[in-house]
Amino acid sequence: MRSFRTAAVAGIAAIALSMGSTTIASAEESEQNLSSGFSALSSGGAAAVGEDWDADQPATGEEIFGEEESRDEQPAWVQNMYDLTWIGGIASLLGMIVFPAYNYLVYTGVIK
Repeated sequence: MRSFRTAAVAGIAAIALSMGSTTIASAEESEQNLSSGFSALSSGGAAAVGEDWDADQPATGEEIFGEEESRDEQPAWVQNMYDLTWIGGIASLLGMIVFPAYNYLVYTGVIK
């Protein structure tokens, strides 16, 4: 019964924290441009992003991953997705192997 109470208190605390930050975020109204680093979002939404990323240009896997990799000749969306794939792979590696191993070593006292 004690673990159920602990889980219930943790769940209620998590809900309270998320709802508290939601009200603060919705109460704050500002006119600052949050997408200044990505100009297409401030100018026209998804259609502008598609134009900015050359979304109308096709690409095939053979052109992207072929023997003669020519990333510079590919449309912008291919280059961006290629980079995001690498970033996601690195983040997955860190989250699935490196951080749990570090946590285990700290827990066992090998790393202080």
